[in-house]
Amino acid sequence: MEKYFIVGLVALILIVVVWYTQVSSGENKDPNTLKQSLQKAFPQYSVIEKNGTIMICEINHRNEPDELVFIRVDRNQEKNVRMFGRRATITYKKPPSLREIKKDVAAYLK
Repeated sequence: MEKYFIVGLVALILIVVVWYTQVSSGENKDPNTLKQSLQKAFPQYSVIEKNGTIMICEINHRNEPDELVFIRVDRNQEKNVRMFGRRATITYKKPPSLREIKKDVAAYLK
């Protein structure tokens, strides 16, 4: 009887550990929330969301947005940072944390 209790307790602990590691970290996965948090983090830039892509832009003298960073969330790709001239495209596999975005875009936003 004592052996079954120990085996059951170990099985319960394993189930709890697996469940805890598989559950999301509690971050909001809504892109509008990500856009709003980026706007608060980078108030000197304009943050625009189009077609599932979030752009961090400067507004030039003609009142047009100059795209500096594109942020995309694509579950089929790994994290990828690409430069195209002055513009950077950063692709994430899952919605990133604000801390991770700040670290990745620090070199592109002066």
